[in-house]
Amino acid sequence: MGKRLSVLLLASMLLSLLVPAAQAAGAAGGIDVYFYEEAAGAYGALTQTDLVTLTLDGAPLAPDGVPALVQYLGSDGRTLVPVRLIAEKLGAAVTWVPDTRQVLILESGRNIVLTLGSSTALVNGQTVELPGGVPAGVVKWDGLESTMVPLRFVSEQLGATVDWDNDSFTAILTSPGASVTPEPSPGPSPTPTPLPTPALPPVPSGDDRGYITGVSSDSDTQTVLIETDHVPEYRVLDLGDRVAVDVLGAVLHSGEAGMVTIPVDNDMITAVRYYQHEDDLGYGYPHTVRVVLDLKSGITYSKNLKVEAGSSGVRVTAFLTDGDREDTDFTPSAPIDPSKSTIVLDAGHGGARSGAVYPDASGTEVLEKDLALSMTLKLRDRLVAAGYNVVLTRESDVEVDLYERADIANAVGADLFISIHCNASGTVPSFQGIYTYYHPSSGRGKRLAEAIQTPLCAATGAIDRGVKDADFVVLRETEMCAVLVETGFMSNSEELARLCDGAYQDKVALGIAEGAIRYLNGLNTAETSAE
Repeated sequence: MGKRLSVLLLASMLLSLLVPAAQAAGAAGGIDVYFYEEAAGAYGALTQTDLVTLTLDGAPLAPDGVPALVQYLGSDGRTLVPVRLIAEKLGAAVTWVPDTRQVLILESGRNIVLTLGSSTALVNGQTVELPGGVPAGVVKWDGLESTMVPLRFVSEQLGATVDWDNDSFTAILTSPGASVTPEPSPGPSPTPTPLPTPALPPVPSGDDRGYITGVSSDSDTQTVLIETDHVPEYRVLDLGDRVAVDVLGAVLHSGEAGMVTIPVDNDMITAVRYYQHEDDLGYGYPHTVRVVLDLKSGITYSKNLKVEAGSSGVRVTAFLTDGDREDTDFTPSAPIDPSKSTIVLDAGHGGARSGAVYPDASGTEVLEKDLALSMTLKLRDRLVAAGYNVVLTRESDVEVDLYERADIANAVGADLFISIHCNASGTVPSFQGIYTYYHPSSGRGKRLAEAIQTPLCAATGAIDRGVKDADFVVLRETEMCAVLVETGFMSNSEELARLCDGAYQDKVALGIAEGAIRYLNGLNTAETSAE
């Protein structure tokens, strides 16, 4: 009877995603390790715990150093794994900030900051509680040290799923868009889990602060990001028609020599280039990286740029002021009936701004701007047939800047603004699925995004990646309820083939139209009820 009760208690704990602390050795065996205690600044006593086996997309995944294991806190346990082992397999970059004892995980717009010993993490600047409050930390085993982070938390933040096979004590990871999902045996995973990580890049010089890991431009947010593996120290020089951002004590991680220029799609910045300096700029560090931004005529640093630093880099945001913006003289191609709702449709990119470019099965380059316009025109036809006013920011392959797109929607007094784009991942070609974005300040934008996301994924059968907030210009500058739909990943050959198919584009239009109409009908119902 006692043995039966023990088995029932174990099953109950597993169903709540907790590993029982009193369990002997797990099915994968035991291990003796030291856990570093951040508050004490030293390793604790030798601790016996359970090993965990890992698989990714059905294949074994074995660390070179400290293995995956369970850390028990009271009656709870969390699986810990090496951060690099998991993050890099899922297409993310990992860096280490020794000054703040932080692990930075960067992946296509997602920024995860884990502080050793802290029960919270930062995800795109927002504080998130770690499952069970178990922090990232350092583990020593057999003379090896590794930074460990929560397996489930990090994996799911990067789009993977985690299942648990209790018979073998195996954590089963499935990467985003993987075609085969292993079948776990009955019983959920041990818990939301902490992860380990191998050695991270050292500071390049005893007097320097760290590395610059990348310089990139984002057209949707009109930003330039200087990514670092440390909290940066920087200076800004206003040079009139250009601005220099000097990152002090920084070394280019890529080791590039000479002037490097990156492509820029920005309404106010014409070019971005950077150069590795030694100690010739007078800042007192052995190295400094200078990033220069060339400005369009009439644009100035004091009026149109905001430079700010975070834990993982320096961000330069370009924006227009009210004085920069001309009165919009826009006339819709079809008269607007004031008794009908007005929806502005925005086909992303256009003209010289192609957006993402990927080859199809025949090797022919496919341009995001063309796919976006084709789907937008199909969506227009559906909405017009349903009795709505529809205004397009572009009806052909022309260039329209982001602020003008928002101005058009504001000028016609639109009820909704829907921007159509395609996505891409330069690091994970298997990634597929649909996202719908809203501005973080807009509750109604979130409701519209949710209203569109569900029928769109149902109509297309695409992977539902959910709704997310983003500070995109067209979402920030529009006065009405606005969303941006990323209809699929051109970097995935299967999804690209679907996006190029006219019948599939019809399904995209059907799903978005259904969501927009549901949202507007819900508003009208609420207004009628209020009367």
